[in-house]
Amino acid sequence: MMCVRRTSMISYFLTPVSVILLLCGIFGIVWLRSNLISLEYSISELENKRLETLRETKMLMAEKSSQLSLLKVEKKTVASLGLVFPNRTKVLYVKERSSGPYKASYEAQQHESQNSNGFTAGDNSKGGAL
Repeated sequence: MMCVRRTSMISYFLTPVSVILLLCGIFGIVWLRSNLISLEYSISELENKRLETLRETKMLMAEKSSQLSLLKVEKKTVASLGLVFPNRTKVLYVKERSSGPYKASYEAQQHESQNSNGFTAGDNSKGGAL
């Protein structure tokens, strides 16, 4: 007689389920690995953008400092507005006196500012302007 081996119903279900779980596990690992690689590429791109932005920031700061340098500002004001530094002989120094108001004028300017009546400019005590 022949020996017939009977397998239970559990083995019929266990084999296909284990194969399906094995395939799902393999595909899951491959999918996670591909997502990890794509995230690494995204991080690399963002780091490159960050470095480029830092480089651009440094260039803009250098350009700003060169634009605001005193020599460049002086050249622009001389060229466009006609402003120049005064001579040392024409600089007025205001000195404080303990009594009375401040005086900021040359003696020569006081003599030149006298009008034809002999009054100094702004002296309205003896007549002149209304």
